[in-house]
Amino acid sequence: MFEPFQTNLAFMYLGSKGLTIHTMAPWIWGLVIVAGIIATITDLRNMTIPNWLTLPLFMAGLMYGGITEGSAGIIESLQGAAVAGGIFMMAYIMIGGGGGDVKLMMALGSWLGFERGVVLMLGVTIAGFFASIIIIISQGGLKNIPHAIFHQMVMAQFGLKRLKQGKVINHDSEEIYAQPAPRIKGWFPYAPAILVGTIGTCWYWSQFKGAM
Repeated sequence: MFEPFQTNLAFMYLGSKGLTIHTMAPWIWGLVIVAGIIATITDLRNMTIPNWLTLPLFMAGLMYGGITEGSAGIIESLQGAAVAGGIFMMAYIMIGGGGGDVKLMMALGSWLGFERGVVLMLGVTIAGFFASIIIIISQGGLKNIPHAIFHQMVMAQFGLKRLKQGKVINHDSEEIYAQPAPRIKGWFPYAPAILVGTIGTCWYWSQFKGAM
């Protein structure tokens, strides 16, 4: 993922205050963490996050919201999916990246709802940022960090320009709707960052109950 770009978008989004906190069954935290573990295993092994994990998880989140809270629950679930996966979707459309990462974030958000989805989005973005810095250092040392950040800023500007022109990165429909294709050489598996961010969100929520 293009972390500096996503991090800027994430913190630009954080103007949200005074949110109404919806209650959530504690076992849901276990569910989303287990999903993150499974995604991490598949991503480390095959560089993919499979649809058999993300799509049923997303649909189940919507169904659970509808069963427990009716139409308001479905709306809350969709809002969670949108806020958790929205920035990653923008990066995917404008710059490219892993479609499985986007679908996983939306699936997790569908279970967590809007308020927790905001925290999840931030936690995963921060975890991914530090992961990318560590990988850059391991591959070329500290001297490569400014170059990498500058390169990604240029790519983000290029993506914005293409979006204004009505153009997006060409993603094959098979990649989006079927089994995700392996990522390009040099790409690092992003599911571990999502897992760390999910665990961090669980801890944060247990300590601060959504205070931001």
